[in-house]
Amino acid sequence: MIKTLPKKHILLIAAVSATLAGVLLVLPTDTTSNSEIISLEANLDIVEQPRLVIQTLQEPTALKQSQTGALPLAPDVNAPTLASTYDIPAPEALVKKTVAPEYKEQSIDIMPGDSLSKVLSSRGVSAQDIYKVSLADEKQGTLLKMRPGQTIRFTTDTTTGELTKLVLELNRLDSIAFDRQENQFQRKEFSLTPEVAQTYKEAEISNSLFVDGLRSGIDQALLIELANIFAWDIDFALDIRKGDSLSVLYEEKFLDGEKIGYGNIVAAQFINNGRTYKAIRYETDKGASYYTPDGLAMRKAFIRTPVDFTRISSKFNPNRLHPIFKTSRPHRGVDYAAASGTPVKAAGDGKISFAGKQNGYGNVVIIDHGRGYQTLYAHLKGFANGTHRGARVQQGKTIAYVGQTGWATGPHLHYEFRINGTHKDPVTVKLPNDAPMPKNDLENYLPYAKQIVTKLENYRSPAFAQKLASLKN
Repeated sequence: MIKTLPKKHILLIAAVSATLAGVLLVLPTDTTSNSEIISLEANLDIVEQPRLVIQTLQEPTALKQSQTGALPLAPDVNAPTLASTYDIPAPEALVKKTVAPEYKEQSIDIMPGDSLSKVLSSRGVSAQDIYKVSLADEKQGTLLKMRPGQTIRFTTDTTTGELTKLVLELNRLDSIAFDRQENQFQRKEFSLTPEVAQTYKEAEISNSLFVDGLRSGIDQALLIELANIFAWDIDFALDIRKGDSLSVLYEEKFLDGEKIGYGNIVAAQFINNGRTYKAIRYETDKGASYYTPDGLAMRKAFIRTPVDFTRISSKFNPNRLHPIFKTSRPHRGVDYAAASGTPVKAAGDGKISFAGKQNGYGNVVIIDHGRGYQTLYAHLKGFANGTHRGARVQQGKTIAYVGQTGWATGPHLHYEFRINGTHKDPVTVKLPNDAPMPKNDLENYLPYAKQIVTKLENYRSPAFAQKLASLKN
């Protein structure tokens, strides 16, 4: 059963509805205004792109007004326009690139204990730039082998702090440069060519080669080289006599008019105990060596003395009285007194046939040089690395050390020289020359040697020339 509203409620609702309808009929409407067509036109100016660089549309206050929705009805003549610009600071990185660079160059002398990292980091160079310049030298490793006395010059950009160039001066003539290219370094080697001039000097010996040579103005390095050149013919510890003379023609190097060092000894002459020796430097495909004017090698197959000694304590003597047994026993070698531990050198190229102990000789090394030549070294303290039977050695290589083993009364080297099994006096034996100069080289050498001999003759002092003339007579 459907329940209906009371009659008086229905009548109340009807009255309210009629009242509302009358009010709506009386109120005006905006249909006319809503039906009008609104025309929107915009005049757009073409603005060139450069005018848009670093511009603002409105001041911050205008931006705040636009955000609230309240737009000004008329333009404010005092307000900034699109053409207004403001000074905005550029980023720091951009400033560094646009500012003209300024460079600072520094020079440092390498001291003991210095390294590339230590030297550069102490002057403000970054670890990154040190790594980059080291990377350019990775294969050669020159920067890792810096020595005291060398110099490093480097340049930095004071604006960016970057390392732009580094130069390692190895000596007065040779240097290595590292130039920055973008983000890495390029390595280049440079060598200056000095001017070379030949100089002639003479000396007469009254004390020793070095004392009188230095007194005559010959540099110590040249005197050492002279001793090496004539070492196969002259024993400078035993053979030098008062009145001996020498002359030398050598090279001097100049850079920008300043003498910076010495070159090679071009030729030399030595008068020793009435005998005259000449040596001329000549270069072949095998390298440079010294030869006699006839083309024979100054280098002999054997060095005269295989140890630096203080004196000969016992000479070669077939009838010597033995110091221990007090009997007549032949001394078939020479005893060179020297401090214990002094290096003993191989007298010539060869193969070790024995290395060990041998009765009264103590520790012994025997070398077979071929063609019937053999040398023996006794009373050794010990053997050098690689010294064993069957090992091949070259002339001048250290094979052992002076000692006092076996029947020895003091530290010394007992040295024997044998030819086809026969003992010879090592001090006086005639040593065979080294391999002769090839025939093709000899044909070119002989005319050159003649020119050098003539040059020596023209340089000679009257006293030196007179001494040579007296020897010929």
